[in-house]
This record gives sequence, C-alpha cells and structure tokens, in this order.
Amino acid sequence: MKGMKEKTIRVCDRMIEGCFYVLLVATAFSTSLVEIASTLMIIAWIAKTVISRDWQSINPMPVKLLGLLLLWTILSCFNSAYAKESFRGILKILQYALVFCAAASSLRGEDKIKRFLCVTVGGMILICVNGFIQYFSGEGLIRHRTLIPLDYLRRISSSFIHPNDFGVYLLVVTIILISFLFSKSYGSKGKLMFSGALMFSAISLFLTRSRGSWISFAASLLTLGSLKSKKVLALLLVLLMVVFMILPYSVQERIFDLTDLKSGTSWERVMLWKGTIEMIKVHPFLGFGVNTYSRNFPKYKPAEYPDVRYSHNCYLHMASEIGIVGALIFLIFLVTVLIYSLKGIFRLRPSRRKDLAVGLFSGLVGFALNCMVDTHLYSVNLAVLFYLLLGFCFALTYHVEKTD
Repeated sequence: MKGMKEKTIRVCDRMIEGCFYVLLVATAFSTSLVEIASTLMIIAWIAKTVISRDWQSINPMPVKLLGLLLLWTILSCFNSAYAKESFRGILKILQYALVFCAAASSLRGEDKIKRFLCVTVGGMILICVNGFIQYFSGEGLIRHRTLIPLDYLRRISSSFIHPNDFGVYLLVVTIILISFLFSKSYGSKGKLMFSGALMFSAISLFLTRSRGSWISFAASLLTLGSLKSKKVLALLLVLLMVVFMILPYSVQERIFDLTDLKSGTSWERVMLWKGTIEMIKVHPFLGFGVNTYSRNFPKYKPAEYPDVRYSHNCYLHMASEIGIVGALIFLIFLVTVLIYSLKGIFRLRPSRRKDLAVGLFSGLVGFALNCMVDTHLYSVNLAVLFYLLLGFCFALTYHVEKTD
C-alpha cells in the first residue's frame, strides 16, 4: 500500500513537471493547450496533496492571500449584473491560484533548472524565428499571425495576438539570459550559448516596438544589476545610456511621444483610465463583479473616446471589477511573494539556482510594472505564464531558505 502511494506521488510529480514545461512553450501560441496543460497540472497537484497529506505546501502567507482574493472575487459577484461572465471569472482566478500553488510547492529540485533553461530558451528561439519570418514576409508560420495592417512600424507579434504581449514575454526571458551572462556557474562556452540566445530575444524585443516593454525591461535590468553587484549595476546603467544614445532618432522620438497625452496611444490610455476610474467611483468596495469590465465600460467611458477596449492597466481594471479592496489584496499577495523571494535570494549561495532566481525575480518585477500600462493579467496565456513563473520563483527561493 505504501509503495503504491509513493508511486502515485511520483507520477503526479512527473505530470506536474511535464505540464510545467508544456506551459512554458504553449503560452506563446495556444490557449487551448494552456487550458489543457494547466488543468492536468492542477489535478495532479491536488491528487498529490491529498494522497501525501502534505498540507504544509499550502500554508505560506501568499497562498492564504490567494484564498482571500478568491473569496473577495466571489463577493464581488453580488454587484454583478452578468452572472455567467462572473462565474467564468471566478473559475479563471481559481485556475491561476492553483497554478501558482502547484508551481510553488512542487518545482523544487535542482534538476529542474537545467530543463527549465533548455525548454525556455528553445521555445523562445522558435518563437523569435517565427517573428523574423513575420517581419520579412508579413506572416508568421506559427498561428499565421500577420503584421498589423497600416502599421508603418512593422511591429512583430510572432505567434502572440499583439506585439505588446510578445514584448512582455521577451522581457522576462531576456532578463533571465542576462542573469546567466553574469553567472559564475558557467564558463565561456556556456556564456557564449546564452549570448547567442540573447541576440534572438533582444532583436525581437526591439522589433516589437513595444515602448511599455522597453521601459519595463530597463527597470528589470536595473533590478537585476542591484541584485548582482554594484559593478554589474554600474555596467548595466552605462549600457542602457549608450544603447539609448545610439538608437535612431525616430525610435527616440517614439519613446518621448509617451509624454504626449493629447494624441496617440498615450491619449487612448488616459481616456481608458478616466472611464475606469469613473467605474471605481460607482462601486469602490466590491466593484462591478469579476469579468464584467467590457460590459460596463461603455456606460462610463469619456464621450470623446470612440472605442471600447480593455483598460490597459491591470490594477485599475481589477479595482473596477472586484473593488479597491480586491485589488489591494492582489497587490499585497504579489508584494508578499516578491519579498519572500528576495529574502531567499539573499540567503542563497552563488549557484545556478541563484542566477535563475535573480533573473526570474527581476523579470517578474518588469512584468508587474508593464501591467500598469497594459492588461496582460487578463490574457489567459500571459496570466498563466505570470502565475506559473511567480510560483516557480517562490519554489526556488522559499523552500531553499528552509533547507540551506
């Protein structure tokens, strides 16, 4: 009986890890595969937890905060005029929470680091090559996404729906690669391989023309430097300044255009934020109900804004749906996970684990900042990727903190 129990737990562990790698690649091109893999991962984790009775894996404060977030999300439905939409929204929050729990409590072994790098870098190169094909031919091979019509910038999205989505994905992967370039765990041969992969991701990040991703990347880079050493921070700061100075004038001008709040995408975002804030004023406590933003926004958008889109700010979007309290619970959860991870990073000895943890932490900081100007947490694929990597970062740092 005991042997069967241990065998079942091992099978569940393999399933969780296998789904983890599938999700790392699938989030770039297939929502259906993401849904299947995340569901299997959750089922395997629940089965493993019940069989092993390892309730300690769900005790840390971040998981309790996720439970509170789910509860508050359910309460928000008392204000919802769209029951079906809100029910689907509750299921999504539950899915993301359980993906985090599965990753945070199960992906602990050193052997997973090398496999993570192989899968992530391999998948990234494939998606970047598809992006290059899209740039030169107008259409990618994976998902057959085309360049945005009438867009003179020729912004690539590869297999993602939008260039901004591709940009935030590349932001995280690029930061991880840079972290390993400053690693003492790899020799010149290993660093040369990382440099080659970095060329793919950096060029692709530039070709997305995603200014939000660029600025968030700069913040991630400085975070990475701060966690590495003062010399690395100074080097990266100088590198950022040099890169900015050698950028074509048209690119520099595009970055400065962000300050123009009377036209372009900056004006659009201001209009969206104004409408969203008006929604928050109406129901500041519980919000309008999860997954109902698109239904309610047309009633509150500024008259001069003709379109109906997502808010382009995850945190305002969240506050409009589940109230200011709900948004604060999420932010407390996020900050708590990052604080736990940061404490763990400081206690780790120099190693591949630490290099990956530093890269993941810095990339997730950039992802979270990018969510202030986009709605990545309301894209199923990117939301799953965020919670998955956040859980993996927690696993790399919190559990090591207990044993090292």
